[in-house]
Amino acid sequence: MSTKITADIGIIAAGPAGLCAAASAAEAGCSVVVFEKAAGPGGAANMGMGPFAVESRVQQRALVNLTKEEAFRKYMDYVHWQVDAQLVHDYIWKSGDTINWLEDMGVEFAGVMKNFPASEQTWHVVKPEGGGIPGPRSASAMNKVLHQYCLDNGVKFYFNTPAQKLVKTDDAVTGFIAVSLEGEEYEVEADAVIIATGGFGTNPEMIKQYCGYDMGKDIFTFNIPGIVGDGIKMAWEAGAGKSRMEMEKIAAPNLPGANLGQWPQATLFMQAGPLAVNKSGYRCCDESIMQNGSVGANIVDFQQDHVMYKITSDDMIKYYRRNGMDFPNEVFGGDPTIDFDANMARAEEEYPQLAFTAASLEELAEKIGIDADNLIDTVDRYNDMCDENYDDDFGKNRNYLHPLTGKKFYALEFRCNAYGSLGGIKINHNYEVITDDYKVIPGLYAAGTDVCDIYNGTYYYYFPGNTMGFAINSGRMAGENAADYVHEE
Repeated sequence: MSTKITADIGIIAAGPAGLCAAASAAEAGCSVVVFEKAAGPGGAANMGMGPFAVESRVQQRALVNLTKEEAFRKYMDYVHWQVDAQLVHDYIWKSGDTINWLEDMGVEFAGVMKNFPASEQTWHVVKPEGGGIPGPRSASAMNKVLHQYCLDNGVKFYFNTPAQKLVKTDDAVTGFIAVSLEGEEYEVEADAVIIATGGFGTNPEMIKQYCGYDMGKDIFTFNIPGIVGDGIKMAWEAGAGKSRMEMEKIAAPNLPGANLGQWPQATLFMQAGPLAVNKSGYRCCDESIMQNGSVGANIVDFQQDHVMYKITSDDMIKYYRRNGMDFPNEVFGGDPTIDFDANMARAEEEYPQLAFTAASLEELAEKIGIDADNLIDTVDRYNDMCDENYDDDFGKNRNYLHPLTGKKFYALEFRCNAYGSLGGIKINHNYEVITDDYKVIPGLYAAGTDVCDIYNGTYYYYFPGNTMGFAINSGRMAGENAADYVHEE
């Protein structure tokens, strides 16, 4: 026996895309129901800090003068125009107004930030609930405001109740079946359905099949429970085409929790000074490039066994203690030189295969398992270039040429990490789901990570907040377009 529910629009999942879809559809006068497999709203965005936008009021107050036109051109040049240009245009043009929309709801932003010096000031970091310093999980405050706004506008939520299958009448999607964790079945009848389930970033089989990575071996994700591609599979079963599928890669120290600030010393290894070497002991890049985590992931991915090591020393740590970091970090504050030895000792004790401390380069090479002669030659050459104040190998900025000398040497393993997956469901710029031959499936829309095929292989880290920005804007536009479809029926 199933419970029948009727609504104008049914939404699958209550992450930022689903919440914004529900809010915009409710504003348009539609009755909306949202089914979410987790116990509460927000999804992966509860671990984030804030969305991208251009020409918002927050930026205007901060005197940021990046225009939509400039942002669009930079974006499309970066991806070589190998994405849906109209989709990118509409996203960028909507983004500033969406921040204003969120502010009018009651979302507070701590400011607009960069992720690293060469990035743009597009990151609208949410003020944490109760105040305090922004950091990972700040965006959960935005999700709570969105959820309450939806409730105030009549949206009904069903938590712990994942959707299982889309329902079609002739060629159109007219609802879905959902089953609660207690086994209660719901038959949802809706004039339009929006899928916003957050991708497949915790599904090792899909990651291997569609992206070619072995999860936990050559790529490490946030492992957010429930992000397993179920919405993508439901759409495919209903006839949706497959879009480009990728991982949202970044290079990072492989210590568990490093991306969430659990290892204070990790940010020092992200600086431009520590030497980057591969498994053979050879230097492999201009280390300052790795301030862009997505480009850094490409560097790591290219190396033998998809691994790289960054090496620092006690002399280099003294330099940073006196002069400050090469790249001050707005995500993880504080001074990573404080208690550096103690933090490295703790890391090495817990993860001896990932963190290394030694009294010599020979000992360090032995601990890591790389060729000692190659490493010593590499360091000698690097130190000579530091003395000459000129990087003849990769042209690193002279300000970042810090010699690798001293009585103690430290290293961390770097791997490709991933915030999650990208893409899967093929859509047009109206967020209508389409088949492989570009025919619209009436009544079916999708938003967020499930459809985020806009980076052409490398996440656009120069516009920080991009994926969350796409989630909230695509959700908002999908809700608006689905409402137009319902009203035309």
